[in-house]
Amino acid sequence: MMGKKLFVGLPVVFLALFGCGGEASTGLSDCNQAGYDIYLGYYTEDPTSNPEDPTSGYLVACMPDSNGTFETQFLFSYYGCQGGVDIGTVNGNRIGNSVGGSWSGNVDGVNIGGNFSGSWDGIKFSGTWNNSSGKVHIQRGSCSYYVAPNGDWVLYSLNSDFGGLNITISVSGSSVNVSWNNSISGIQGFLISFYDKQCLYDKISLSECTVWSLWCPSSVSSLTYGVSPSGCGEFYPSQPLTSWEDYVVAISAYGTPSSNVQAFATEIFTAP
Repeated sequence: MMGKKLFVGLPVVFLALFGCGGEASTGLSDCNQAGYDIYLGYYTEDPTSNPEDPTSGYLVACMPDSNGTFETQFLFSYYGCQGGVDIGTVNGNRIGNSVGGSWSGNVDGVNIGGNFSGSWDGIKFSGTWNNSSGKVHIQRGSCSYYVAPNGDWVLYSLNSDFGGLNITISVSGSSVNVSWNNSISGIQGFLISFYDKQCLYDKISLSECTVWSLWCPSSVSSLTYGVSPSGCGEFYPSQPLTSWEDYVVAISAYGTPSSNVQAFATEIFTAP
């Protein structure tokens, strides 16, 4: 059995992400303070240094609008040999338009971590990360996969659209309907996740604030909240939405390999 990574295996991959504990936070306790805001985005593994199984996954961050500390959480997109996937935590500082810090986590009992650095260009935060242990081969019996030695990351403010997904949300009675552009060249499929917006501000956490997550092939361009379209698979089952509360849908369009993110967008909506 080979270890699997997000986007390249079965729906069980992402289910594992929500069943495990993560690194304890040592930075910001929440993002409900002046001068800070929530950003969503993704990280990718470098396909050149890790051609075996490069992947990508979501990030959430509480970032300052000027100098200050920041905190980022990401879900390792590894379906580990021992059936669990931990949370990675980044703690760092913003000075001017530059950000830098360190990240740490644990995969199948192996401690990994390294540097996290980048900059603000007026639209997004982006940069690189590296694993101080280099490329790590995780081997547990016949189960095997790689943690890349380096990669990239990007963070956008909420209600952003990179790549033209053009998310549209409509409410009909108690139904929330979401549609997007699926005619982007070179896409293999979509990762679609819904988050409790206030929870993101309260906890700076993807693992605690996800209310539904699924993957769909590139042929799909719409869905109704809680109803998986034909051909899609759930990573995390849908939870009831609370009327008049705000939620965020995030959609990532990935190509081949799955670390090739072609488009990413988020949209805020209020539950009926």
